[in-house]
Amino acid sequence: MVEESVSRKMKTPADFQFLTGVIQERCKETLGVSTLKRLWGYVDGYDTTRYSTLSILARCVGFRDWDDFCENSDRLGESSNMIVGYTVNPANLAVGDCLTISWAPDRRVRIEHLGNGGFEVLQSENSKLKPGDTFRCSIFIIGEPLYLDNFVRGTNPPTLFVVGNKGGLTEVRRERE
Repeated sequence: MVEESVSRKMKTPADFQFLTGVIQERCKETLGVSTLKRLWGYVDGYDTTRYSTLSILARCVGFRDWDDFCENSDRLGESSNMIVGYTVNPANLAVGDCLTISWAPDRRVRIEHLGNGGFEVLQSENSKLKPGDTFRCSIFIIGEPLYLDNFVRGTNPPTLFVVGNKGGLTEVRRERE
């Protein structure tokens, strides 16, 4: 959506430099070129992304903040020509419903819906997510990264965690517990 709003694909260092200028102009905020490169998977980096960074990008494309973007993700189809892959909306899940999600290269996680978009990790293969981790999520989209909001492990403070940065989710399979 960001690429569409600036009419430019993020493929070269010059593209990311251009985007920092657009963000500065539209939002009066600064995001570093290296941060943007990491978000787009142009370079490797951390698996977590700050809420404030996502909010700046959301404001750049016309949303109030990251929460507004997540709550109104159904607007994506109306405001762009983006083709969205298979989706699962947590609003359509019952408490206790389980999902298996996968992403490259060989990550697979089984999660249980706790209600109101909350999830708990039940099983994890080759992922940094661990059984017992909890998070909130507003939508699962094949081919798109998954943003885990309010991610909590043990007694650590909540944070934002992103999975499938490169290539997005490859599987979202619904099952009953």
